[in-house]
Amino acid sequence: MPRREDAELLTGRGRFIGDLQRPGMLHAAFLRSPYPHARIESIDSSAATAMPGVHAVLTGADLPEDLGAQPNTHLFGERETPYYALARERVRYAGEPVAVIVAESPYVAEDARDEIVVDWEPLPSVGDAELAVADGAPLVWPDRDWPDNVCGTFETEMGNVDQAFDEADVVVTESYRIQRQFACSLEGRGVLAEWDQNVDELTIWTSSQIVHIVRDLLSAVLGLPEHRIRVLVPRIGGGFGAKFHFYPEETAVALAARATGRPVRWVEDRLESFLATVHAREQRVRISMAARDDGTIIGVKGDLIGDMGAAMHTVGYGPLWLTAVMLTSVYEIPSARVRARAVVTNKTPLGSYRGWGQPQANFVVERTVDRLAEELGIERVELRRRNFIPPERLPRKSLHHTLDSGDYRACLDRAMELVAERRWYERQAELREQGRHVGIGISFYTENSALGPSRMINEGGVQQGGYDIARVRVEPGGEVTLYTGLCEMGQGLTTALAQVCADNLGVHPDQINVVHGDSSQVPYTGYGTGASRGAAVGGAAVMKAAGSAREKVLRIAGHMLEANPADLEAEDGRIFVRGTPSASVTMADVGRAAYIRAIELPDGEDPGIEAVEAFDPPQFAWPYGANVAVVEVDVETGEVSFLDYLYVHDCGTIVNPAIVEGQIQGGVAQGIGAALFEALPYDEEGQPLFATFMEYVLPTAAELPRLVMEHQHTPSPNIPGGMKGVGEAGAIGSPAAVVAAIEDALAPYGARITETPVTPAAIVAMVARAGVASV
Repeated sequence: MPRREDAELLTGRGRFIGDLQRPGMLHAAFLRSPYPHARIESIDSSAATAMPGVHAVLTGADLPEDLGAQPNTHLFGERETPYYALARERVRYAGEPVAVIVAESPYVAEDARDEIVVDWEPLPSVGDAELAVADGAPLVWPDRDWPDNVCGTFETEMGNVDQAFDEADVVVTESYRIQRQFACSLEGRGVLAEWDQNVDELTIWTSSQIVHIVRDLLSAVLGLPEHRIRVLVPRIGGGFGAKFHFYPEETAVALAARATGRPVRWVEDRLESFLATVHAREQRVRISMAARDDGTIIGVKGDLIGDMGAAMHTVGYGPLWLTAVMLTSVYEIPSARVRARAVVTNKTPLGSYRGWGQPQANFVVERTVDRLAEELGIERVELRRRNFIPPERLPRKSLHHTLDSGDYRACLDRAMELVAERRWYERQAELREQGRHVGIGISFYTENSALGPSRMINEGGVQQGGYDIARVRVEPGGEVTLYTGLCEMGQGLTTALAQVCADNLGVHPDQINVVHGDSSQVPYTGYGTGASRGAAVGGAAVMKAAGSAREKVLRIAGHMLEANPADLEAEDGRIFVRGTPSASVTMADVGRAAYIRAIELPDGEDPGIEAVEAFDPPQFAWPYGANVAVVEVDVETGEVSFLDYLYVHDCGTIVNPAIVEGQIQGGVAQGIGAALFEALPYDEEGQPLFATFMEYVLPTAAELPRLVMEHQHTPSPNIPGGMKGVGEAGAIGSPAAVVAAIEDALAPYGARITETPVTPAAIVAMVARAGVASV
């Protein structure tokens, strides 16, 4: 089925935050800190306020005294890092909002911003997590009486780790540096707020993945009851996790609307997106892997440092936690010990990005498995085969989660069959004889999708649910309205949910109107749109609601046809007696009976056809897959080009193959960006060094391979319908495969790559110092 979302976008009819207009609307601009750490001695906004067209300038001093701090919904026992819509007294990163200017146009607001005079007292700052944990490092939160910059520590262990390492024949240890990135969606963030002062109600349009959570957090911060806040989400130009957060600008724009009595809109510019949208990924990981001579991995140790930036932003140090608990991956490893330290620095706060902490974990594990294979003299595919959890031992408790189902070996074997069919090992040898540097890299991943159950994640510190609720209503004319709390952000969610609803209700997908992105209309979603849970958890809730509505449809149709409901079928909007298709009624006939012609209802049947159902998954679902990258490296220029990319995966039941393949293509593209191009470096004091696309390089179509993709299907036992989720899968395993391929291509130079991105400059330097052990 074609994606229903595309026609509107391709014809320019999609309405994003930047397209919205309200009567009397004003525009906002933010003054942001140029310093990574400074005390605000004074702010003089008089010149800005006096400018024609300026309606208000708000600073931290103008915020209500009872205004709440920006909330963190993922609590892992970390120290509190309270920050506000606008900085009060002190800033802790370059880009932190200090004032909001409201004017007749964004240009007037920006001009007025230049007239604000701030008396700054620069303070000692630190821009690197390893420097931040060193003795004598500047404190990011000196006003909180912390002894150091470690805001949270997580430790977990299973099995007898010390015994495993004592008995091991081989132990390999490696340290990895994973760079800072950000989601970099095509559309930046944006907010439009309108405050009806007659009834003290706030309506806010925001580019967000979490419609109900934004409402709840606005309520908590503003002290305004939830029923007086309406959150609307228009078209989203990509989210990728960064829009899973609740930002200071959402609070500040709401306050600006209240202060001016006019609607106020703010649309983030690209510089702001570099400085103020949450960053992601940055970690330092030291891992040790213990094994027997036959290749059996018997233990893992991990020590992680996560650079969280200046504060815990909405999801706390959740991504770092996820990296820590994923360090055993799909392997049958009996013992593991992991420590993760969340460290604050004077940098933009860290947060969500496609895969959360899973790309980091996969990179570390898969590269270390390759190291172990080299040390043992065992072929790297064979080493993985020997350590996979076999299908007959699934479900199986791993370091923290319970992996549910699948056949990892069959998946990897099929990927290697594709390698053999395309003669890549033979071709690699031939090309190397010609002096070309061709490498083949392999990685295997699993992804925790379908986040839940609610009780488990609540016990873990998440102040949100893992459930989803759907409402399905058959209208009087036979059309169907599906209400979901999830948000469409380009991933094809409305198409997929319409298909699930149609299949379970017995109508054509074109008969279904999907309503989303309006907190006043749609049912509550426990977690929001993220964690690869749209089709799995949201789809399961839709299945249940559509199934309940179908039961009533069949009861009414059975009465109309004088047939037992159990003998009826529903298909393409027609209900008929099984084996006698001519004995039928349409969904429109049933709708009229339900709403208009009560005389046609069975005795005791209530009018209307509407069902509301919730689904709370009993456990995560676990898609998995194999990546094989084939690259050629130009050792003179450092350029990496793709000769092939093979992808074999299992995400359970597939609702729409085209959507699944699109998700994987996009995820792999982002993984390649992580491996080769993207980075957000800072200097030692916390000044950002990259803040434009001149420095922050994204892959284009010219740099990306055409994927050869195959699907395998092992339905999840935890999800009705068997869907496992796929939204983050492509981004998880691809960096490890690409870097492994580069390292293989540079094997004559003794390359050992432990840091991303692997830029052309890094490759040229590596070749120049051939034989050095790491980049």
